[in-house]
Amino acid sequence: MSLPLPAPAPAAPHPALAAAVDLLAERGWHGLHLDAVAARSGVPVLQLQADWPSLSHLVAEAVAGLPVVVDRGDTGSTAGDLAAALEHWARPLGRGELAVAAVAEAAGRDGVLRGGVEAAVGDAVDELVCAVSARARARGEALGGARQQWVTAVLGGVVWERITGRGRPVPDARRAELVASVLAA
Repeated sequence: MSLPLPAPAPAAPHPALAAAVDLLAERGWHGLHLDAVAARSGVPVLQLQADWPSLSHLVAEAVAGLPVVVDRGDTGSTAGDLAAALEHWARPLGRGELAVAAVAEAAGRDGVLRGGVEAAVGDAVDELVCAVSARARARGEALGGARQQWVTAVLGGVVWERITGRGRPVPDARRAELVASVLAA
């Protein structure tokens, strides 16, 4: 009898994507250049140009994979699950959040960048709310469809405000108030 193979390790991000995220977090969108990505990643500029049709495409792919809010698991309650997901807001923006923030303004004028930012924010919020809702349903605390849409909309807006506001820390009381308000009956 053979044992099942272990799950493969997640693939490491392309070095150019990781370099772009680091440079965005450090320098912002206007300080990002293909030459800098090449130097930081060790990937030749010609290879970058072959892999991505533009700097916007490279950056959009880099930020699309950076969820700005993540599910922290089951805490035993819906309010606890949401509060745990927002706990990191007590601190300034992290590296990935800074990269998304750096691109957010330019995304309004560039559809390719907008797609990356929408994925980073929208997909992350959707995944969080789906996971929290599934656990709530299993506990008998089901969120109805309208309430789930409301939580998604409010969290999406608050996440966007945090990103575009450059991530000032959000006090514990404000985060608790947010969770209570979106779950209020």
